[in-house]
Amino acid sequence: MAMNMEGLIAPMVATQKSGTNQTLQWRLRQLNSLLLMINERQEDFVDALHQDLGKERTECMYSEINLVKNEIKQFQRELKGWMKPTPSRYPCAIVPSVCKVHSFPLSGPGCLILAPFNYPFCLSLLAVVGAFGGGNPCILKPSELCPSVSALFAKLVPKYFEKGAFQVVEGGAEETTMLMAQHWGLVHFTGSERVGRIVQTLAAKTLSPTLLELGGKSPTIIAEDCPDNMTVVCNRVMAGKLMNCGQTCIAPDFVLCHRSKVTSFCKEAAASIDRLFGKDQTHSSSELPRIVQQIHAQRHIELIEEIENTNAEKIIYGGSKMCDVKTKFIAPTLVLDPSKESRLMKEEIFGPILPIVIYDSDDEAIDFINDMRGTPLALYIFTKSQQRYDHLMSRIPSGSIMRNETILQFIVPDFPFGGLWTSGIGNYKGKASFDAFTHKRPSLYHPCHSAFEHGGLRYVLFVV
Repeated sequence: MAMNMEGLIAPMVATQKSGTNQTLQWRLRQLNSLLLMINERQEDFVDALHQDLGKERTECMYSEINLVKNEIKQFQRELKGWMKPTPSRYPCAIVPSVCKVHSFPLSGPGCLILAPFNYPFCLSLLAVVGAFGGGNPCILKPSELCPSVSALFAKLVPKYFEKGAFQVVEGGAEETTMLMAQHWGLVHFTGSERVGRIVQTLAAKTLSPTLLELGGKSPTIIAEDCPDNMTVVCNRVMAGKLMNCGQTCIAPDFVLCHRSKVTSFCKEAAASIDRLFGKDQTHSSSELPRIVQQIHAQRHIELIEEIENTNAEKIIYGGSKMCDVKTKFIAPTLVLDPSKESRLMKEEIFGPILPIVIYDSDDEAIDFINDMRGTPLALYIFTKSQQRYDHLMSRIPSGSIMRNETILQFIVPDFPFGGLWTSGIGNYKGKASFDAFTHKRPSLYHPCHSAFEHGGLRYVLFVV
C-alpha cells in the first residue's frame, strides 16, 4: 500500500503552526507519554527483542530499556533549565543592550529518525527523546530487520501519542527513500557508513541537516604497561566485545596487543569467554544473543573460514564449526595475528569475532590504526601510565576514548555520543541531544533612543 505522505506530514505541520510544541508543557507531556508506554508495555518490548535478536531479559533491561528510561528522566529534570535563554556578552559600543541565545524547535514539519537493527529499542527512542526535548514532532522508521520490535512500535505509538507529535512508518529502502524526499528539521540516522552516505546524499537534495551515528573498526590497545590483573582486563574487553553478540557500534573491533602481553592476554581472553557464557556453547545456547539475520550470520562464518583456509592455527578459540546459520548462532572466536589484508581486518566485524594483532612499540600501534581507512567511533587503551594514555589520545583521533574500560561511555548521562568523519557527524544524548534537536537563535535588544547613539559612533562601526 502506497504511503500517504500528506497524511503523515499534515498533522506535524499543524502542530508546528499552533506553536504548542514550543512550550515546556508540550515537551514534558510527550516525554511522560513515552515513559508511560515503556512502563506499561515493557514486557512486550522484552519479548520482541528476544524474538528479533535472541536477547535475554537481563540484557534487554540494562542495554536497551533502562538507558531510555534514564534519558527520559534526565530530560524531565533538566529540560526547564536547558530551555532558558542564555545571556551573551556584547561590545561596549552597543551598551546598553540585551543579548541572549534562545533554543527553538528545528525547521520543517519535524524530525525523521532512521533507526538501526542492533539496538532497535534504545537507539530508536533515545533519538525520540531528543526530538521531544527540542520541541519537535517526529517520525520513527524502525529497522525492517527487527520486524517484531518494528510492529510493536507501529501498534503502540498511536495509542499513546497524537499524530501531530509522534508517528511510526514501517518498511524498508522504498519507504525510507520516500521519507527522505521531504524536508526535515533533522534526519537522525544510525547505521553503517555505506548507508550513511546514501542518507547524506538524499538529505542534501532538500537541504535537510543530518546527524549520522555510524561505526568503524574501534581498536583496543593492550599496552606494554597494561594493568597487572589480566583477568580483569580480559573480562572488560570480552564483555564489551560480546554484548549483543558483538553487534554494538562501540564494541572493540580488534585488539592491538603488545608482544610482551600476547600469551597472557590470549589465555585470559579465552577463559573470560568461558566465564561469561559457559564452556559448552552451541547453537542452542541461550546466554549469547543471535546475529540479526541468516545472511549476516553467513558473512561472519565466511570471515572465520577465510582465516581457517589460510592458517587454521590462527583460530585460538571458537571457529566456524561451532557456528550455525539456521539459528543465527556465531560462536565467540579469537583470531591471533590475522593478515592486515584479510576481510577480518578490512571490514567492520559487527559480531563476536575478535582479531588480536601483535605490536612492538607505541608508534607502531599509532601508525597501524591511523593507516586504516576512516576514524574509529571509539578507542580503548589499557595502560597504567597517564602519560602514555595522553600521548596515544593525542595521536589517534576517535569519537570517544576510554582508559582501562570498554563501552561504558554510552551510559554516562553528560557524555555527548558521536563520531567524526567515517564514524559519524554530530553528537547526541543528554544535553547534547537537546542542542542537536534545537536551533540556537540569537536575539539582541537595543533601546531606540537618541541618548544611546554615542555621537554617531554606532554608525561608524559599520563603515570602517
